[in-house]
Amino acid sequence: MLKVRTKLISSMSIDLLLINTALFLTLCTSKFLNLSFAQQIEISGESGRNLLAIIAAVTVIRITISLAFQCHKQIWHFASVYEFTLLTTAIGLSTVLLIPTLLIITNSIAKQTSISDIVTFQLIDGFYNFILTNGLRFSPRLSEEWKKNRVAVPRKHVLIIGAGDLGVNVLRNIRKNPDKGYFPIGFIDDNREKVGKRIHGLDILGTTRDLTYIVRRRQVDTVIIAMPNAAGTKIREIIHICEQKGCTFKIMPSIDEILSGNVNISQIRNVQVEDLLNRQTAQIDLAEVSESLTGKRVMVTGAGGSIGSELCRQISQFKPEQLILYARGENSLYHIEHELAEIHSDLNRTTIIGDIRDRLKVFRIIDRYQPQIIFHAAAHKHVTFMELNPDEAVKNNILGTKNLVDAAVHHRVESFILVSSDKAVNPSSVMGASKRVTEKLIESKAYHNGTKFVAVRFGNVIDSRGSVLPKFKRQIEKGGPVTVTHRDVIRYFMTIPESVQLLLQAGAMGNGGEIFILDMGDPIKILDLACDLIRLSGLEVERDIPIEFTGLEPGEKLYEELLTAEEGVTATKHQRIFVAHLEAIEEKRLLNQIQMLEDLANHLKADEIIRELQKIVPTYVPNRFFVNEPINTSDQKTKTEVINLSSARQI
Repeated sequence: MLKVRTKLISSMSIDLLLINTALFLTLCTSKFLNLSFAQQIEISGESGRNLLAIIAAVTVIRITISLAFQCHKQIWHFASVYEFTLLTTAIGLSTVLLIPTLLIITNSIAKQTSISDIVTFQLIDGFYNFILTNGLRFSPRLSEEWKKNRVAVPRKHVLIIGAGDLGVNVLRNIRKNPDKGYFPIGFIDDNREKVGKRIHGLDILGTTRDLTYIVRRRQVDTVIIAMPNAAGTKIREIIHICEQKGCTFKIMPSIDEILSGNVNISQIRNVQVEDLLNRQTAQIDLAEVSESLTGKRVMVTGAGGSIGSELCRQISQFKPEQLILYARGENSLYHIEHELAEIHSDLNRTTIIGDIRDRLKVFRIIDRYQPQIIFHAAAHKHVTFMELNPDEAVKNNILGTKNLVDAAVHHRVESFILVSSDKAVNPSSVMGASKRVTEKLIESKAYHNGTKFVAVRFGNVIDSRGSVLPKFKRQIEKGGPVTVTHRDVIRYFMTIPESVQLLLQAGAMGNGGEIFILDMGDPIKILDLACDLIRLSGLEVERDIPIEFTGLEPGEKLYEELLTAEEGVTATKHQRIFVAHLEAIEEKRLLNQIQMLEDLANHLKADEIIRELQKIVPTYVPNRFFVNEPINTSDQKTKTEVINLSSARQI
């Protein structure tokens, strides 16, 4: 309340200054024009008292009209045509009311006061007030507002959630596009200081706590979410209310996603699962990342994969001297190559089809192109397949990484950044154990022969190839059922662009030997993710799409971890990035163990590989049951179940 009063006093003080400045200019102009009563007004004596009366009358009437029109409630940061019209009307009305008032006052100054002089005096005063309060910057937009008002009002009532820059841009574009069928009826915003004020003529009706009441009272048809950094839980809450009240819901992309810098009505889209993640968009130090990449020769392995291709996209924006795309899959490499050619036609890029297991080629490629930075994203990541083929996990994930590490050391690459996984923590799978071995390899090298080695550990990227989300989408398109392995399975999720942003940031920060851990936010139940996706598809759980529980897959855990019990973390200058405290690594012993793994892999000795991985990674507890075999644990269910709607969490 105190802040509101302070703002009101401040606003009125500014109005007083503008009004009296305009009056002073009017008096000077009237004397210049030889208006009869103005010539008789002096600062001292009886005329002085009358002058004070004129000042008081003008001030009181103009301030009163301004308060009546609620001019003080407007958020002038967003001032536009509506505010222009509002202030012009207020000035015009106060000017008309002042004519008889000043006629009475000035009659005591001059015995014969000309009405025309009074009218002229007030027109001049009104003009100066108009110039000082509105300015010429509003005049081009007045015509636009008049044109807009001629359009018939559409009937689809829209409530905009978020009265910030993005919400205001939504309003502007709705009004520019009346044919789209949207009629904005107000804002809501969780900033209580904004509640009760107006933007472009629309009231800020309340906060999200008032959403249920506002939707019912104002007969809202559509809710547009315009909160660029809203947490997933908040969006879930809004959607749940919308579903209960039978109104549709849309969302605006974040400001970071709007590359043009101008929101168009066509960019209003349906809510996606990515919007429901329990996290806010991370911010990176663009200057630091740019310094580490601009003008550098950068190599990306696994360049055709989900992470690798996004790495190529984002690195390209920092104008490297050369970008070397290295991948085994020709189709995926073809797509990212042509995408970069269209977007960054001037980028010096080299595309190489190659296998990181081919040690000779890896050495020759690094020797030929002399990359200064290597982002290593190539890996086998499918847990079940690696359980069935542990030799491939060894050859690709471990030996392939070793080939790259050895080549980087030999050719004095400046930085080597390994993409790791939360599955490396207390691994239950061959894939996770193999990633932990690669982390150990990175730790053992730290800063070797001029090359700094770092690893970045994070969880699942929500829409990567082979992840659970595309699978759910395919199952929903086919009419279900959606299969979930276990009702209690939880995972950490982040979007592909955000994971790569933090990967670039960690790479720029690393000094050598660090295992960086990304803050993944709160974990999400896979069951909740499935239910959310069904509802966002316009369907209902159980009625339209059943959910079946199939039992944990080989190597799968109920929950993932980012740290072991023995590990601790140290904060970095970035709030989303931490450094793990890990044990010292005996490089010679590790290399001997890797050599043993190579021999076992060449002879396809799966069981021996598992035992050797357990020696290297003591926290590795194999979970190698197969789908056709029973699970002998109390908390894991293999029996297929059909979910009951009441047991699924609502959005």
